[in-house]
Amino acid sequence: MLLSLLGAIALCLFGMKVMSQGLLQITGSRVRATLRAISQSRLHCFGVGAEVTMLLQSSSSMTLMAVSSVNAGLMTLAQSTAVIMGANVGTAFTAWVIAVLGYAYPCTSIAVPLIVLALPFTYSVRIKKKPWGEVLMGASLMLLGFCTFIEMMPEASAGGYPSVAAALQVLTSAGFWSALLFVAMGVVVTMLLQSSVATIMLAMVLCASGWLPLTMAMALVIGDNVGTTLTAIFASRKANVSARRAAYAHLLFNLFGLVWALPLVYPISSLSASLMGGNPVALACSIALFHTLFNLLTALVLIVFQPQFDALLCRIKTATEDEEEEFHLSFIHGGMLSTAELSVDEARKETVQFGLRCQRMLDLTLQFIRMAPKGDDSVHLFSRIEKYEKITDRLELEIVRYLNELDKSNITPRAAARIRSIFRMVDELESIGDACYKLARTIVRRNDAGVIFIQMQQNNIERMLGLMRQDIDLMVQLMEKNDLTPADMNRAYNQEDLVNSLRNQLRDQNIEHVQAGHYTYQSGVLYMDLISGCEKLCDYIINVIEALAEQNNIPAREDDDPIIGEEEE
Repeated sequence: MLLSLLGAIALCLFGMKVMSQGLLQITGSRVRATLRAISQSRLHCFGVGAEVTMLLQSSSSMTLMAVSSVNAGLMTLAQSTAVIMGANVGTAFTAWVIAVLGYAYPCTSIAVPLIVLALPFTYSVRIKKKPWGEVLMGASLMLLGFCTFIEMMPEASAGGYPSVAAALQVLTSAGFWSALLFVAMGVVVTMLLQSSVATIMLAMVLCASGWLPLTMAMALVIGDNVGTTLTAIFASRKANVSARRAAYAHLLFNLFGLVWALPLVYPISSLSASLMGGNPVALACSIALFHTLFNLLTALVLIVFQPQFDALLCRIKTATEDEEEEFHLSFIHGGMLSTAELSVDEARKETVQFGLRCQRMLDLTLQFIRMAPKGDDSVHLFSRIEKYEKITDRLELEIVRYLNELDKSNITPRAAARIRSIFRMVDELESIGDACYKLARTIVRRNDAGVIFIQMQQNNIERMLGLMRQDIDLMVQLMEKNDLTPADMNRAYNQEDLVNSLRNQLRDQNIEHVQAGHYTYQSGVLYMDLISGCEKLCDYIINVIEALAEQNNIPAREDDDPIIGEEEE
């Protein structure tokens, strides 16, 4: 009997997972656009959280999205706390679906036909139709699991399993301590099953079958709300401080609900029983109603005092490390892959940060090129450039590893294209880091050889450095903008043409100047190594911009000036 009941729960959970994945594929772009367009209004954020949770049928997914959005810089802490409050209210819709389809209306007559409807979508050759098959198949399996669980659960009044009945009688007869015990059991069960809906379903069935009094079933629901918060806390342990505060907001929200609801659980259950009766349908609806009011009243109180609530979060979860530290991932981490769509947003944000780091590294390189040949400052500056070069290597590996861990089966074609673009961008950004380091090494070779550039060489180098700085500024600007236009690409290609033209001009002049004796052959070689290195770096920059253009379906022009030189290390 126990294995049969566990099998029914497993079938229900598997169906919910399949349905949730299908819904996420269908609504992923809409959810992402909704989160991006979210306003500063508390009620609007609250409504978005409730709406998306009802759409996805998962408060955990919505909470993880909110935490991920804060981590990716798409949402503020104040917005995320209101969204999380809305998500807790939105999940009550699922409780009503279970109560209505499980008891008020027989769901067996719905579950099997859904499988027939799902098959054409599941085996469709069109990719866009397959998620609809997953939604229908998942809903069918969820309903079948729930119906099986109800049918397999024996009635307590039948007199079977007396030892179980005696044990439950002992556990439920200790008054307030029993309620506290069942709250703890709700936390543990939700953590083990990783589903708040499964715990609510268990509470409904046990109560409707007579094994648990309504009071203890409501205590399970309170514990279920607390247990579901731990998923976000575990997932955010490696996120930035704002994301960790958002995860703790979910925990504090439900702890506050526990504090006010637990002392009232006995009078609430008595009032509900007297008003709605004690038949299975009434008991299931009573639990769904309690779950709704519990979350709604808690949310309304905290929305009124949200500024104080957010201030409390900042005091509880202080920044124990430098969040602006220069050499670590700011938006992505290994512990939180909430959804593939939002994870791509996190990777894009991290790639923008990568571009800013390359811009900073180029600033250090320009400073090093312009510095006097000797001195402790030059040695220290070169060591910083070396450190940056190693950091760019690590950033590329970590971003690529993060993208490779995404579940490719749950992403839309649009997201897949964005992932390919990010792969190319991080490769080119790492090449920019290598190019900066090679420029610095050229200056070290010049200093070691005791070569001093004449004023004409210095002036030409400054012209090239100025163009290179303009190029990387444009790259960072377009990366932050992300929505490129053909006009943006024309600006980028015009900049590239200027760099290529200057490189060709200086290369021809260099031969004449060496032959005329204006400077030595060795000085000319080092001089042209710098000029060519700058031109290569600008090529990597234009490659980053072209990768951005791919996302906007802007065609790149054919490369009529390929990079010629030694292989990249």
